[in-house]
Amino acid sequence: MLTIFNTPPRKLVLRTLIIACLMLLIFSIESHAKVVTATATGSAASRQAAIEDALIQAVRQIKGVSLDSATMSVRSGKTVSKNGNRSANFKAENASVTGMKSSGVIAGYDIIDEHKANGLWNVTLDAQVNVYETPGLSPNSRRKLAIVGFKASSTNRKRGVPTVFRQKLTDRLVQSRRFTVLDRENEALYKQEKANWKSGDFAVEEQAKLGMRLGADYLVTGKILSYVTTSSRQDIKVTGESYYVERIAAQVSYKVIVPATMQVKWSSTVTVDKTYERDTQTSRGALSARLSEMISQKISTELLQAIYPIKVIKVTGNHVFLNMGGVNLKVGQCYSVYHLGERLIDPYTKESLGRTETKVATIKVTEVKTKYAVATVQHRSGAISKGNICRPAARVYSGKHVKPVQRKKSTVDFSKSGGVKLPFD
Repeated sequence: MLTIFNTPPRKLVLRTLIIACLMLLIFSIESHAKVVTATATGSAASRQAAIEDALIQAVRQIKGVSLDSATMSVRSGKTVSKNGNRSANFKAENASVTGMKSSGVIAGYDIIDEHKANGLWNVTLDAQVNVYETPGLSPNSRRKLAIVGFKASSTNRKRGVPTVFRQKLTDRLVQSRRFTVLDRENEALYKQEKANWKSGDFAVEEQAKLGMRLGADYLVTGKILSYVTTSSRQDIKVTGESYYVERIAAQVSYKVIVPATMQVKWSSTVTVDKTYERDTQTSRGALSARLSEMISQKISTELLQAIYPIKVIKVTGNHVFLNMGGVNLKVGQCYSVYHLGERLIDPYTKESLGRTETKVATIKVTEVKTKYAVATVQHRSGAISKGNICRPAARVYSGKHVKPVQRKKSTVDFSKSGGVKLPFD
C-alpha cells in the first residue's frame, strides 16, 4: 500500500505543490525555446494580410534574416508591387498565422493600432516569437565543419572502410571541441523528427526548432588511395612454433573546402605503414579499425595543429594544464611548449603567416580528462605561461630499432650443440 494515502490532508497538499513546482522547474530548464517580443508595422490591401506583413517584419527583427526567409517563416505566397503600393497574394490554406513554418513561430500578438488609408490597411502590433536556443554552447561560437565522405575502391566500400574511417575522424574532431561538427548522414532521422515537431502531438513552441539547421563553413572530403590489412602465419620449423606477421598500411588524401566559394583551404596526404608480430591472429575487422584510428589521428592532428594548436591554460608548479583532452591526447605523449612572439606577414598577399616561436619547455602528458589534460615538465629552458602553444615533440631514439609489438620469448631451450632440449633431457 502506498503511504501517501496515510498522509494528513494539509501535508498531502503541500507535497503535491512541491512536486508540481519541481516538475515545472525541470521542464523550464529543459526547454530551449524562449519568447521574444518585437513591435512592427505591416501594410496590405486586406486587414489579415497587413497583420501577416507585420508579423514578417517582426520575424526579420528578431531572427535577423532576409525578407524572403522571414516571409517563408510566416506564410507561403508572394508579395507583388502594384502602383507603388504593396499587396499580398496568398494561398488560401496559408492565409493565416497557422501557415508559418521555418525561422520562427508566432506565440501570439497584440494589435496596438490599425487604420485604413488610401485603400491600404496599416497594422502595428507587438508580436511574440518563439526562438529556439540550442542547448549548451552556441554552435556559432565555433567554425562549422561537415565530413561529407571519402571515396574508396569498391572492395574497400564493401568492407565498410569509408564508414569506419569517417566515424573515427568524427570522434576525434568532436572531442577536440574546436569545431561544430555537422551530421550529413542521418537525413531520414531528421525528417522523421521534423515531422514530429509539426504534428499536433507536440507543443507549438517545438516548431521553433524548424529552420535552425546549420550550414558548414568547411567541408572535409578526400580519397582512400590505398588500404591494406594482412596477417600471415609464420612457422618455425626447428621448434614447431608459429606466430603471425601483421601489416597495416594506408594512404589517404584529404581536402578542407570552403563550400561558399569551393576554395581549397587545406590539402594533404597522410600515410601509415606498420608491421607487427603477434602470437595470436588479429581479426581483419580489428586490423581495419586500428588502421582507421591511426589515419584519423594523423588527419585530426594536422588540422588542429594548423588551425587550433594546443594551448597552455594554467601552470601550477611542475604541472601544466592543456586545453584539449578526450581521444586526441594520450598519457605518455610529449609536447614542446613554445612562446609566441612577433607576427609575420607575407609581403605579397599581406596574409598572416603566424608568429615567431621560441621553445621554452618539453612536457609529458600524465592525465587525460574529457575536455582537458595535465602534463608534467620534463625539461625547461624558459618560463611557461598561459597562452603558450604546444606541438608534438620530436621522438628521440636510443639508436636501437624498436618494434611496435614484440612477440613472447620462445619457451624452447637449445643445447650447446644447437639442438633442442626435450623435457626429459
